[in-house]
Amino acid sequence: MPCSIQMASQLSGLSPHVIRIWERRYNALNPSRTGTNRRMYCEEAIQRLKLLRELTEGGHRIGNVARLPTEELKKLSDQLLTRGSPGPAATFSVDASPSLEKPEDFVKLGLEASRLYDSDRLRRLLQRARQQFGQRGMLHHVICPLIEMIGREWQAGNLRPAHEHVATSVIRELLMTPVPGSQTAESAPEIIITTPSGEMHELGAMLAAASARDLGWRITYLGASLPIEEIAACARARKARAVALSVVYPEKCPVTEDKLRRLRQLLPAEVDLLVGGRAARGYQENLPDLPIHWAHSLVDLDKLLVSLGR
Repeated sequence: MPCSIQMASQLSGLSPHVIRIWERRYNALNPSRTGTNRRMYCEEAIQRLKLLRELTEGGHRIGNVARLPTEELKKLSDQLLTRGSPGPAATFSVDASPSLEKPEDFVKLGLEASRLYDSDRLRRLLQRARQQFGQRGMLHHVICPLIEMIGREWQAGNLRPAHEHVATSVIRELLMTPVPGSQTAESAPEIIITTPSGEMHELGAMLAAASARDLGWRITYLGASLPIEEIAACARARKARAVALSVVYPEKCPVTEDKLRRLRQLLPAEVDLLVGGRAARGYQENLPDLPIHWAHSLVDLDKLLVSLGR
């Protein structure tokens, strides 16, 4: 039964924005339309989208494969699984372990690779997770749980600081590298992503940047620990649609509360301010009347980005 573009996005692992770009710019597929001109995707269209996602994440350029027959896409996908990706990505060989079926399997082996200081193995695992589950699935079901597990193990004393640094460096590299074949429209809304001064934990901000990019936003990533005045100046200069901050530590800090108030005052009224991270809930409780969008998970953030990006 044909489904909407939102359902096609969930089933294929591609954002609605990427699907539209591939249709309009590359003629990758031609979905049917309802009487109100809504796109509808049949089972074959979903299959094409999955195959195109696998191929582009494996190193193929979308322009080279978009118009190929579905059977040809299947053959190329099978070649990826047996020989690895083409071109620069050819060094990525798929781990043949039969246990890599569910996201939890990747999280478990990712933690094991971190314990062994094996950055290459962790990198291969996360690359395969992206190929197997798509960018959305990897972010939500592998990266987020892995970050949380590593954080718990580190706090419990079961991981050394160097273990955490190995994992963080690999995850940072993956999050800051756009998916091969992805496109950002020139007219896409722009979001500034950073952490306030004193906040050095930036994995949450990087997750936000990767997710926003995948949902069709143009990203200006400023790194960690930036003064409020600098964030506001960048947002004004870039004419950004939104600013997103990640706050992890400390919790319910009066200094950070003042920074959030000050940033909201410095930003133009039409610029939305999004705040997420482990400490966000406490600040929401203390700042209930401040016009801020709060995100307590990556799912919350995605919903906000989809709503604000329309």
